[in-house]
Amino acid sequence: MEITATEKEQGKLSEKNLDLACQKLSEIGYVIFENLLPLEFVEKVRKEFEINESLPEGETQRNHFFHGPFLDSHIIDNPIALQIIEAMLGKKFFSFLPYGCNTTRRESRYWNDAEKQWIHRDSGHLFPELGMALPVTKIVVNIPLVDFTLENGATEIWPGSHLIVDPVTEPKTENEALFKDYHVCSEERGSTFPSVRMVMPAGSLVLRDMRCWHRAMPNYTDQVRPMTAMVYFHRLHNMTGIQGENERRNSGIPDSVWQSLSDKSQQIYRFYPMS
Repeated sequence: MEITATEKEQGKLSEKNLDLACQKLSEIGYVIFENLLPLEFVEKVRKEFEINESLPEGETQRNHFFHGPFLDSHIIDNPIALQIIEAMLGKKFFSFLPYGCNTTRRESRYWNDAEKQWIHRDSGHLFPELGMALPVTKIVVNIPLVDFTLENGATEIWPGSHLIVDPVTEPKTENEALFKDYHVCSEERGSTFPSVRMVMPAGSLVLRDMRCWHRAMPNYTDQVRPMTAMVYFHRLHNMTGIQGENERRNSGIPDSVWQSLSDKSQQIYRFYPMS
C-alpha cells in the first residue's frame, strides 16, 4: 500500500488511507507498507540480531532484546502500525516484550524434514462452531530486516483465508491432533485457493490477521532471512480480569528498561507473558 511522504514523515495516515489499510486488513487479511523504516536503522537492527544469534540460548538472548535498537520506537510503538491496530482492535490492546524474530536459513527444515513449512494459521477462530469469521482480535506486525525475495524464502500467504472457517471435527490420529493444534491446512486444500509470495524490501511494515494461512518457504541463499514479529491482542484476551488492566507493575520488563519506555509503550506492554 502506498502512502505519501508526509504521512511517512509525520507517522500518521490520512483518514482515507487509514480506512483503506483497515479495509485491506479486514478483507485480504494483511497490509504491506513498503520501505517505511529507514534502511540505516534496519541494518543496525539486523547487525544486532546477528550478535544476538551468537549468544547462548535462553535468558542471555532474551535479555539482549531489551537493549539497543530492539526497543526503538520504529519497532515497539511504530505510530502507523499502532494507528491501524487501535482502529481494528480498539483501545486497551496489548502486547509483550521481548518480541520474537522469525528466520529461515538454507538448512531450515520443517515437518518430516520438508523444505517448506506446513500451511497453517498462527491463531484459530473464536467460536468456530458458529461457522462464521468474527472481527480480528490478534494482529502480528512484521518488519523484514533484509529484502524478501523468492530466492531467500519470502513468506507464502493465502489472501482472504482468515475468513475461511474450518469445520469443527475431532482428530482421529496423532498427526491430525497435532495439525489441529497448529491450525494446519492440507496441501490439497491449500492448492484450491490462490496464494502469493510476500516479496518486499527491507524496512517494510506488515500487519497480518493471525488467522491467515501462510508458511515459511525455502531459503536458497547463504544469508539468514530475519524479520521481527510482534503480536498485538484485543483486550478480551487479557485473562487477568478488568481490575488488572492498568497494573503496570505486572510486566516482566526490567525496571531500568521500563523507565525508559514512553507512556504509550508502558500502556501497551503492561503484562508479563505466561509460559
